Amino acid sequence: MVPKFDHCLIDILYRVQTGKLPIEIKAVVSKHSNSRADVERLGIPFYLWPVNKESKTEQEAKLDELIERTGAELVVLARYMQILSDQLSSKHFGKIINIHHSFLPAFKGAMHYNLTGHESVV
Repeated sequence: MVPKFDHCLIDILYRVQTGKLPIEIKAVVSKHSNSRADVERLGIPFYLWPVNKESKTEQEAKLDELIERTGAELVVLARYMQILSDQLSSKHFGKIINIHHSFLPAFKGAMHYNLTGHESVV
């Protein structure tokens, strides 16, 4: 899940393409279309799901269905600035991580987010 600003997503896509991050990205979800071309160029499904107070429950239901349908083992919030509901967070406890923008690409620690135990990611 990505916001309008795409630097975290671009870093993840680059690491996947170069083999530094051995995962399969099942889909990218955003409430902005900025990253659509970069994602679809790589053959990754892109979902544009605008979120606001009125649509949040509906959009989280779509996300839940996408996670189930794709078999994604991990949901990465790549600087995604929406707070997920307790219901969604509880259902997918341990399968959702938030990558703060200050970690990519300048984080100094070795393998801070080691995703190699997960083979598929939304």
